[in-house]
Amino acid sequence: AVAFTTSGSTGTPKLAAHRDSAVVRHAHADSVIMGVREGDVILGVLPVSGVFGFSTAMAGLAGGAAILMEPVFDAAATLERVESLRVTHIVGGDDLFGRLYDTWHEGRRADLTTLRWLGIADFLGRSHDIARWVRDEAGAETTGVFGSSEVFALALLWSSDDPESVRWNGGGRPVESAIEVRVVDPLDDRVLATGEEGELQFRGPNVVDAYLGNPDAAARAFTADGWFRSGDLARALDTGGFRYVCRMGDVLRLRGFLVDPAEIEHRLAEHENVQTAKVVGISGSGGYTEAVAFVVPVDDGADLDASSLKTWCRDRLAAFKVPAAVHVIERMPTTVGGNGTKIRAVELREWAQRWSGQEVDYRKGTPA
Repeated sequence: AVAFTTSGSTGTPKLAAHRDSAVVRHAHADSVIMGVREGDVILGVLPVSGVFGFSTAMAGLAGGAAILMEPVFDAAATLERVESLRVTHIVGGDDLFGRLYDTWHEGRRADLTTLRWLGIADFLGRSHDIARWVRDEAGAETTGVFGSSEVFALALLWSSDDPESVRWNGGGRPVESAIEVRVVDPLDDRVLATGEEGELQFRGPNVVDAYLGNPDAAARAFTADGWFRSGDLARALDTGGFRYVCRMGDVLRLRGFLVDPAEIEHRLAEHENVQTAKVVGISGSGGYTEAVAFVVPVDDGADLDASSLKTWCRDRLAAFKVPAAVHVIERMPTTVGGNGTKIRAVELREWAQRWSGQEVDYRKGTPA
C-alpha cells in the first residue's frame, strides 16, 4: 500500500514497503496511545511522503480527528492556527518545534492551552527545552518517540506514568502488544541484560514487508529467526521501556568506552551562549577516536571560545569525554527530508578531519 524511501544512512536508499493491513493496524494502535478522539485536531506540518508525517496523519484519521495540513510551513501563521483551530496534538522533530518555540518567544504568543499531547524527535538537541515550554504554557504532555521507515514512525512511545527525565528522550514501549522488541549484541544477536547497550531489533506486524526491487537488502536486514535489525543503539530499562541512544554508526569509542555523542552535545548546549551543538568522531593521532565538537553561538558577539567550552565540559563530564577540539561555526550543515531537518554529520566529520590540529572560529576569519 505504501513504500517509504529510507535515509540511506547505512548505505544506498531503499524503498521500504508495507501492506494496507499493517498501515491500518498501526494507525489504530497509535491513535489509542496518543489519546486521539473525535473533535481533536492534529497539526500535520511534515509532508506525508515521510513516515513521520504519514504515521501521524493516519493515527489522527483512525481516531476520528481532523488533520490541519500546512502545505508551506510559516511558524507565525501556524501558531495562529494552533490557537484559532484549537490544535490538540503535534508530532514532529525539534527543528519544527524549535521554529515555533523561537517565534513564540519573539512575541507571537499564541494561546497554546488546547494542546494535550506532543511527540518529539530530537534531531538538533532542543527537545527538553521545548517539552518544558509546552508543559509550562499549556500543561501538555510530551513524549519522545522512536520509529523508522521499516517499522513505522511512532513504533515506540512513553506513557504519562514515566517521569519526564525518561519521557522526554527518544524511545518508549511498543504501541501494541504484538510488536516484539529486544536489545542484542550486534555481533552474535545474543539478547543483552537490562541496562546494557546494543542493537534494537523488532518483530511484528509493523515491520517492513519488503524492500521493493531489492531482495538482497531484506536478507541482510533480518536475523535467521526473523528479527529486523534497526541499526540503532538502545538499552532496555527495568521499567519495560527502551531508551534510544543513537545510530550505531554514530556511537564513539573513547578510551575503550562507548559514548553517546548526545551526552557531550547536551552539556555544550547548556551553555548560555551556545545555540546548537553537534559532536562527531574522527581518527586522531595514534589511531584512537577523538570527539570533535561543533557549536553555533547564539549570536556573532557571543562570548564563546574553544578553551572555555572545554572547561565547561570538564566541569561535568569525565575527562575522556571532553572534546579534543571545538569549532565555532556560523550554521550547521543540514539536510531536509520527509521527516524533518537533520544535521549532516558526514559533512561535519569531513570538516573535523580537514581542520585537524586547529580550532576554527568563523568570527575570527579562520577557514569556513
